[in-house]
Amino acid sequence: MTNFIVIFTCLIAGNLCKKVRHFPSATPQVLNSFVVYLSLPALVFAQLPKLLVTMDFSGNWWMPVSMAWMAFAFSYLVFGFAGKQFGWKDSTTGALILTAGLGNTSFVGFPLLEALIGPHALPIGILADQPGSFLALATIGIFVAALYSGAKITPQFIARRILFFPPFIALLLSGFWYLLFGINHPHSLDPIMPAFEKVAATLVPLAVFSVGYQLHVDLAVFKRRWFPLMVGLGFRLLVLPAFFAFFYIKVLGGSDLITQVTVLESAMATMITAAVVANEFNLDNELTNLMVGVGIPISLITVPLWNYFLGF
Repeated sequence: MTNFIVIFTCLIAGNLCKKVRHFPSATPQVLNSFVVYLSLPALVFAQLPKLLVTMDFSGNWWMPVSMAWMAFAFSYLVFGFAGKQFGWKDSTTGALILTAGLGNTSFVGFPLLEALIGPHALPIGILADQPGSFLALATIGIFVAALYSGAKITPQFIARRILFFPPFIALLLSGFWYLLFGINHPHSLDPIMPAFEKVAATLVPLAVFSVGYQLHVDLAVFKRRWFPLMVGLGFRLLVLPAFFAFFYIKVLGGSDLITQVTVLESAMATMITAAVVANEFNLDNELTNLMVGVGIPISLITVPLWNYFLGF
């Protein structure tokens, strides 16, 4: 309950504070930079080594990593077909592929995982986010954005997006640490872990405050664009988690913590960075902003409901 109070308080406070003149318009950019350059890397350093030390590599660790890639491929097929059926412009189709296909597995995902399950879910969430959602966006996501916008990109551009992203650098460094020291000395980072954990603790309030600050829904635009928005949100918040719950639980028989985290991460609202990329490539800015502005508040209700109905 405490975590949910923090989430809703910071979300509401962020939305209210954008009307206060002491908060400049660049507040979300500053907070996002802090989260990306400090909070998220600290979380990776604090949580991933623990996961690597205890992980059973013969088990189903691949679930959270594969989920984002499968979701994006599913989105590409569904909205590629829907775009032709409904006569949507390429910019609308491309926007929906990105914003409905990639979930907010970190900024919203981590706070909700911690609230619903606990901090022990975060290492698995990192697997869903970094080699999952982030890497999918930075590779095939950018390729699809360029394809539907008519822009041209180079392999060097994609490589820079990946290799200079601070949480991904932290992921690589954590992996190298595990290979060099962690196998034989699993507690070698223990003396500095409290420092990482304190910086990582800033992620939830700052990320949620930033999301709240940026939330905005234009009713006139909503009335005009409600149909593609409902299709996109229905796919993101209902179809994807239903598909992964059926596939991972019913078909593969998963019932452990990894399965729970993976299904919940698949139910998260639109990844803010995916919307940013879509806007960078001029892919229906109105719709991408609605997918974020409407989807995130709704997901604060639907994700706990998924957790409840799935019986985790």
